[in-house]
This record gives sequence, structure tokens and C-alpha cells, in this order.
Amino acid sequence: MMEPVTVETIPAGIDSTIVEWTIESGFPLLKFPRRLEAAFEREVGAERSRQLAAGGLFGLVLYNLFLIPDWLAAPDTFHTALWLRLGIITPIALLVIAALYLNPPVGVREFLAAAGAVVLGAGSNLYLMLIGHSPHHDAQHQVIILILLFITMVQRVRFWYAVAACLACFAMHAVGLAMLPAYPFEFQVSANAVFACAVVLSIFASYVLEREMRMNFLLSLRGRLQRRDLDVESRRDPLTGLRNRRSLDEVIEGCNQSKAVGQELAIVLLDIDHFKAFNDTAGHQAGDVCLKRVAGIIQSELRDHVDAAFRFGGEEFILVLRDVDLATAVRISERIRRAIEDAAIPHPALALGEVVTVSMGVASAIVSREIRVGVIISAADSALYAAKRNGRNQVSPRPPAADVVDMTDRKLRLK
Repeated sequence: MMEPVTVETIPAGIDSTIVEWTIESGFPLLKFPRRLEAAFEREVGAERSRQLAAGGLFGLVLYNLFLIPDWLAAPDTFHTALWLRLGIITPIALLVIAALYLNPPVGVREFLAAAGAVVLGAGSNLYLMLIGHSPHHDAQHQVIILILLFITMVQRVRFWYAVAACLACFAMHAVGLAMLPAYPFEFQVSANAVFACAVVLSIFASYVLEREMRMNFLLSLRGRLQRRDLDVESRRDPLTGLRNRRSLDEVIEGCNQSKAVGQELAIVLLDIDHFKAFNDTAGHQAGDVCLKRVAGIIQSELRDHVDAAFRFGGEEFILVLRDVDLATAVRISERIRRAIEDAAIPHPALALGEVVTVSMGVASAIVSREIRVGVIISAADSALYAAKRNGRNQVSPRPPAADVVDMTDRKLRLK
């Protein structure tokens, strides 16, 4: 089963527009817009730090295994190599690996991974090559090519850091060969040319790998956004734009959960008066227009991100008001009723000049193990029928005269 898409799986402030624009741009410099770059780092940073730490341990093991060729090819410097590799480089490398595991900022993380490989790996091997006197010690310069592969293919250091690391390795290689008197100039040129090709190929591989990683992130994010949009649409009534019965069932289930016990909840049932006659007289198309207008008024009168409106079926709507007592819920309902009446939507089935009105039933209670949301809905339904029996175009129970919550309170958590 596909994992449900929630706001937690989509970075804040990121929408489809910025994702599509970035994909189309191709991000040739391997940089996203600032918000998207920050989201990318938040998503991959911790895992990447762990991968770099694991790769560092693997590289350290291989690095110390080179004690075997040190012993075979350059026995005169073996004791120095043993002391250098195990006594100095290994402890420092372990500190760098520990720092990487702690998920440092991206600049620190990539610098440590790149500089650690260059300074500790390439630098120590170059040093051992320069101090040796064995006839085969100069072959150690080839080890620096392995450092390139480790940086770009194993650790996959970010491209611009990899470029700097590869160029530093090339400079170290060229300087090292120049300091070996036994190497003629022609051989140095040939060896440096081969090494330069290795640098170019490594940099190219680094670019391709990072671009693929970034593109995979964008495609994943695009898919999540698309699934979220589909998920939202599946919970929305296509005619009115309000949330539908499926969404209502989920909200009710959430309100009935133990963590919601003790929360005061108000339910409002709203029914358009004489709507069947409206449809029979003006037709369903006009009836749909009426439903849309009423739904828009309801939504505009609710508090942002606190209350929710649902199409309950036909011309009936249900409002869920959180942290609201009965008196406040009645006043909010009266404000909505007046707003719909003041909209003066003509009712073709009634006398000339009559407008569309609504009847509303309100109930409120503190959710508990004994009082579930269904009980509050039943109470609101009974209140709605009372409003209809008493002449329609009213709220039941009735609010005190002129006691209506002002529209400016829509964004407040009313108590």
C-alpha cells in the first residue's frame, strides 16, 4: 500500500512551480534555488553524513592495508610508514570520521570529506615516496589516482569540492614527480598527462553522479507533490470545493482518538431552505451555482486553519469548530446565516423578492470516552430539525439578540 502523503513528507515553502522550474532549468551549476537547496540538505544531510562516515572507515582500512606494499616495495621506510599510518593518520582520520557522523553543516561536511582524503591520504603517500631510497619507491605516486577514485566514486564528494580536491591531487602529483631527480622531464610530462586525464574523468563522473542524485530528489519531490494534490482532491467535493464525506470521516476518527479526549468540539449542521423547490424551478445547473455560492460564504466566515466545512450531502453542510463552546458556536452560526441571507441569492420557487436562506442546528460538547463525535452530530441534527419546524431561516438553539461574533474573529481561537 502506498504511504499516505502528509505535510511532513513535503518541505515547507516548496510547491510544484519551483520544482518544475528547477527541473526544466537543468541546474547546470548543481545548485538549486535557496529554499529548495535548503530542503534538499535537510532531507539528505543526515543520511549523507552517515554514508561519508562509513565510507571513511572503509577507506581507512584500505589505506592501512598499503602497509603491505610499503613493506614489499620500500622496506627502508617501512617503520616510518608504520608509525605515520597507524600512529598519526589513523587517529586523525578517526576524528574526522566522528565529526562527519555528527552531521555537520554541508560546507563543513564536504570539506572534511574532501580535505581529509587529500591531506591525509594523498599527502602521506607522497611524503613516503619522497623520503624513500628504494629503487621502487617512486611507484607510490600511482596511489594518488586511487585517492581520486575514492573522493569521486566512493565518497561522492559534492562536485565543486571534488573539483578542488582533484586539482589539489594533481598539483601534489606534479610537484612530487618534479622533486624526484631520477625522473626525466619527458617521463614527468607523460605521467602528469595520464594523471590529468584521470582528474578530468573523475571530475566528469562527480558531476554526473551529483546531477543524478539531485534530479532523483526533484523527481521524488514532484511525485510527492502530485500525490498530495491527488490526495487533497480525493478529499474535496468537486462541486463546492469544500471537503467531502471521506475527509469528514477522517476528521471524526481523529477527534475520537484518545489524544483528542478532553477537547471541546462544536458541530453545526446547515441545510439550504426549500432547495428541492429551487432545483425543480430553476434547474440543477442553477442549483449547482447556488450551492457553490453558499459554500463560498460558509468557507469565508470560518477561522483559518482551525475550523473545517464539509458537504454532508445534497444541500446539507456540516461545520466542525474546534475549541468552541455552545454559545460561541451559536453566535458564529448566526453570523453565517446572516451572511447567506445578506448575499440575496434569488429563490425562484418563492415569492418575488425572496432570497435563499439556511437553517442551522448547533451542538457542542467535550469529547470523552462516553461522548464521541457521533453523539454531538446527532444532537446537532436534532437542533437542525427544530430550526426547520420553527419556521426555517434560523439557528437552533437561538442566539441572544444582536449577539453575533464579528467577522474579524475568523482568525482567532475563540474560547
